Amino acid sequence: MILGIDPGLTGAWALLDSEGRYIAADDLPVIRDQSTAWIDGPEFHAQVWGRAIVGKSIHAVVERVHSMPKQGVASSFTFGSGFGSVLAAVQLLPASIELVTPSVWKRDLGLGKDKSASLDKARLLYPQASLKRSRDDGRAEALLIARWAYWKRFNRRP
Repeated sequence: MILGIDPGLTGAWALLDSEGRYIAADDLPVIRDQSTAWIDGPEFHAQVWGRAIVGKSIHAVVERVHSMPKQGVASSFTFGSGFGSVLAAVQLLPASIELVTPSVWKRDLGLGKDKSASLDKARLLYPQASLKRSRDDGRAEALLIARWAYWKRFNRRP
């Protein structure tokens, strides 16, 4: 099974089976306390594990992100906290972890920085996924990260 993750507080996760077929996709669960926020690891574990196929191994692919130039200190701290808590949450699963930069997976899938293009592609590839809102771009990108990983891992397009 392949678990794709678009990290961040507005990110998402997506799960494909060993044949590259859609199982589930959802937003990452977030805990907030005043100005601090992080991924709810136990809830994330329950969401993914509840949809995983018993006895199947999980290969998790997380988008490797970093702070951006001109991003404020507070924003960078929040972004880093979110990314770190995603990695910690994935470790609660019996899964191998791979990091991939956006430039790599997007180039391989013929995409650029445009989030709406990711939504369009994911809607075509996985019409059963809930991708109706423009803010579902995190789910779309998580699905496409999983698709990229499936393609690379098994050397075949689903």
